[in-house]
Amino acid sequence: MKTYLICFCILLLALLFWYGYVLLKPMPGAFVRYLAWTITPAATVLRGSTNTGDATIHYVSYGSGPAVLLLHGGLSNRLIWFSQIPWLVAAGRQVVLPDTRGHGDSGLGSQELNYRLLASDAIHVLDKLNIQQADIIGWSDGGNTALQMGHYWPQRVKKMVVISANFNPLGLIPDALGETHTQSSGLEYWFKSWWTGAGRRLAILEKRIKRMWLTRPMITPVELKGIVLPTLVIIGEHDIISIGHAKQMAELLPHGVLEVIPGGHSTPVTHSVQLNEAIANFFGIHGPAQ
Repeated sequence: MKTYLICFCILLLALLFWYGYVLLKPMPGAFVRYLAWTITPAATVLRGSTNTGDATIHYVSYGSGPAVLLLHGGLSNRLIWFSQIPWLVAAGRQVVLPDTRGHGDSGLGSQELNYRLLASDAIHVLDKLNIQQADIIGWSDGGNTALQMGHYWPQRVKKMVVISANFNPLGLIPDALGETHTQSSGLEYWFKSWWTGAGRRLAILEKRIKRMWLTRPMITPVELKGIVLPTLVIIGEHDIISIGHAKQMAELLPHGVLEVIPGGHSTPVTHSVQLNEAIANFFGIHGPAQ
């Protein structure tokens, strides 16, 4: 029995490695470097949580210096930033990564999801860490959340990088909108429940997120023009957000700059070299050694 168990574990690890290689290709080396980094003194982590009144939001923080808040996307997790965390810490930044409500260790709460609510959660995290201002890097739903922070709490934000974000649902390409009407099942459901950290909460989390995607965000052109923070808008050449929509966003933001890079919707993983270079140039800091 013990032999069978060992063989099963080896097979499972091999399958996970293979799946991870395919998922992370062409950047598997970055993930290996991240794993190596996690056992160094630089990876000393501070873990904490804050209660918003409706949900407990968990976070981790690495490094010290000017804060940068990394916001992951919906049905994802903070590990999406494995290619960004080590070099941002090395550049002398405090890197703060919350688990979006319903994901990881964070509670889902009772409210319907919307991006202003998620932005409020992020503000609670900054408050708990006594961070008065932070740069923000948000991907997908995290980018949408960053825009809400720039609109409602501009005094808490220095600069923003919004990656694969949209300011209304029309920014999504038609195929992406079609996915909002389906629920995961089978192997996909199992993977998402593990990947998001939602576990048994996945069904309700997925329903709430997909309802949000159908109707939000709904940021008006006037509201975008009112966000006067320096903002880098990054979009992939084959993203699920149209390039025209991203271009319009950057043009409406008074200090918006558009950067189109290769890849699709998962550029923090698949095209981290180009993404990291754009982020480093925008913040005026040293990027990762290639």
